[in-house]
Amino acid sequence: NNRRGPLADKRVRQAIMFGIDREFILKSLSFGMGKVATGPIASTTRFYDSNVPKYPFDPAKAEALLEAAGFKKGPDGVRLKLRCMVLPYGEVWQRLAEYTRQALGKVGMQLTLESTDVAGFWKKSTEDDYELTFNYLSQFADPALGVSRAYISTNIRKGVPSTNIGAYTNPKVDELFELGAKGVKDEDRQKAYSEVQKILVEDVRSE
Repeated sequence: NNRRGPLADKRVRQAIMFGIDREFILKSLSFGMGKVATGPIASTTRFYDSNVPKYPFDPAKAEALLEAAGFKKGPDGVRLKLRCMVLPYGEVWQRLAEYTRQALGKVGMQLTLESTDVAGFWKKSTEDDYELTFNYLSQFADPALGVSRAYISTNIRKGVPSTNIGAYTNPKVDELFELGAKGVKDEDRQKAYSEVQKILVEDVRSE
């Protein structure tokens, strides 16, 4: 949730990325089905660009970012506490939440897992009643159809799924998604979408 609290600080969001081993998640929780994403546009979707900042598993880097953000380690090893809402779509998501709690605990982020049913999940996630959660995105055939809706500020609407639930706001991102949607030539669209992918990965705003 980008609106407030520790997760409003980009360094905390980056620390989460460095603090979890996504290759482990792919191999051990998803049984090798799929690929580790590099950004908001899937590698199978038009205008994908892999030339973006990378987040390899690096707990030391995660701790350094939390330290720089002002979250000092307490006597119990805890730097900050977050509520984490489990995605209620089966055991794999439950295991993912448990792994995330364990992994981030090692860098000083104490997660309290919260479980709910599907209706409760969407009510809480779309009405700003959460701090950290999991989600996924259907991208369709073009970023203008299935990706931009999750990031543009004009699509921040409480109570409505498939919108910018995390309330991410960046005028440059809004501009680039508009350029990408309206571009006539593929090279112009690629330029806009490549730039927006770099920004979103740097900001760690990924559905």
